[in-house]
Amino acid sequence: MPSDLQHHQPWPDYLQASWLRCAHQTSATLWHPPHSAKGQTLQSLRQRKRDLLTTGEMALEDLYEFMEGRPCALLLTDESGCLLAQTGHPDTLRELAALGFGPGAFFSEGRIGTNAINLAALEGVPLCVSGPQHFNQTLHPWHSCASPVYNSNGRQVAIMALVCRVEEATVGDLALTVSAGRELAHLLQMETLMQESQHHLSELYALLDGMDDGVLAWDPQGRLRYLNALAAHRLRLDPALCLGQPLEQHLLLPQRLQLAIKGQTPLSHVEVTLERLGAQEGEFINALISLKPLPGPEGVSFIALLHPVDRLRAIHQLRQTVPELSALVGESSAMRKLLRYARQAAQSQGPILLRGEEEVGKAQLAEAIHFGSERAAGPLITLNCQALPSERMALELMGSDEAWQERAGKFELAHGGTLVLEQVECLSAPMQAALLQLLKTGRIQRFDSARILPLKVRIIATSSAPLEQRVQEGLFGRQLLYALQACELWLPGLRERTADLPGLISQQLGAQGREPVRQFSPAALDCLLAYPWPGNLGELRSAVEHALLHAGQGPIPPEALPAAIRHGYQQVADEVVGQPLLTLAELERQAILRCAHACKGQVSQMAQHLGISRTTLWRRLKLLEIDPADYHS
Repeated sequence: MPSDLQHHQPWPDYLQASWLRCAHQTSATLWHPPHSAKGQTLQSLRQRKRDLLTTGEMALEDLYEFMEGRPCALLLTDESGCLLAQTGHPDTLRELAALGFGPGAFFSEGRIGTNAINLAALEGVPLCVSGPQHFNQTLHPWHSCASPVYNSNGRQVAIMALVCRVEEATVGDLALTVSAGRELAHLLQMETLMQESQHHLSELYALLDGMDDGVLAWDPQGRLRYLNALAAHRLRLDPALCLGQPLEQHLLLPQRLQLAIKGQTPLSHVEVTLERLGAQEGEFINALISLKPLPGPEGVSFIALLHPVDRLRAIHQLRQTVPELSALVGESSAMRKLLRYARQAAQSQGPILLRGEEEVGKAQLAEAIHFGSERAAGPLITLNCQALPSERMALELMGSDEAWQERAGKFELAHGGTLVLEQVECLSAPMQAALLQLLKTGRIQRFDSARILPLKVRIIATSSAPLEQRVQEGLFGRQLLYALQACELWLPGLRERTADLPGLISQQLGAQGREPVRQFSPAALDCLLAYPWPGNLGELRSAVEHALLHAGQGPIPPEALPAAIRHGYQQVADEVVGQPLLTLAELERQAILRCAHACKGQVSQMAQHLGISRTTLWRRLKLLEIDPADYHS
């Protein structure tokens, strides 16, 4: 330390440490101009730091304007000490340039000795280096204050410095530099937030433009603020002319939509008719709309979704009469148990697998489950996989993005509702994989498309085939079966629902639409109740129609029934041909059920006919969940 400074207050430790480092790196008397980046190197550096430069230069100009021409210089360097921008008094800038401190100069301690910019970057705190505190004597006439600048992540990104002659220094220089550094950090953070917001907004607009729904939004004053390309196309509006203007100048909204907007009430999949105003006044547009209010500090804004026309058609395909679980005939213990499980399944969100013989009512139960669930307001789409040619299966289920042939598949049409896949065992292997992917991830990919579509759809699959055997044969996916079996319901055949037959017969008579409703004579009813119904509900429906067609006035006699029912038997060939292959367990079940029907549920007689003890029969009845009381006369 120079002897003439020993009477002053002791120097900070960082200054002493800097002097010790400089003693081993550079000269205290000889001046070596700083290294400097020039040409393409400097241009590349400034390009990489363009965000810092843009904001920093503005901050330097604003600060120096506040200093009203004071003979000093304001410098901005990056975190390495490279001079990127400067402003200040022309005389001061010329003196600094004569020392080599121009654009691109590095404030390196190893080259020019102790300096405020290098120490502020190294220590990470604002500080001053003045006069003889500089290691190199050439810098003794100078006074400098520097403050590091940090980004929102706490990383040092720049140094803000004030440089002047020692005689021009003031006690507030360090505070002024710290304030300028903080202001620059704040501006950089605001710029980062603006860029992130702009990036997120661009992503949002890209997402909205890629939706299958048209999207339009308006502010609390009714001014149109956003209109994606699909909405503009469907409503035939020009965004350049409409954005920022009141929506009511371009579209006349129906009363239902106006009331929802006035009451700030959301709407879901409401069919409306919009009328164009202006040059195309009188043009009507049918649309399926969902409305979402967005409360904010200035009032309530709104977003409207224009759903695809295909979904509007799907809504039209919904049945006029809504089946309910409570309306299904369920007097037998087997049906009561089934309906209890079905009500629980309706409240779940996962897939459901309905199994049983053909024509046992799987389709009716699937519809009742849909309308008894939270998805009742959504679409119900039914697809018979057996009736769909394999070459069209992917297109029908997945949809297509091909030019001029864009169409939504059944999975998309059922978004927000339920898709019923009848005879699911007939799905091709690729479609089985697509269905499994949907059940696992909630996403599908359109046929011949790279787009991944997130969907919310309940899958109800039905089957009358032995799926476990299909798995063993390699015709049905094992993992798909496991996924569908999360909720598996077996529907009993009519021979297991003897107690339900009177109600089902009355239901079929009423369904014929004849007034007054006809009735069967006691003898005819006995024939109907005694018949095992291998064809289940389909055979029952045909038998009732046959009887009505061949009956005269009054109660329907036995003679009006089909011969097989009238004589109490069905040809053996009819029972075997066309029936699915059965396992030994299913054969045992059918043998017990047929015996229960023939013996009117009398356990002793059943055991005698089956050739087993009463105890063994009771165990099998309990295991198979068969109640003999259902077959009592």
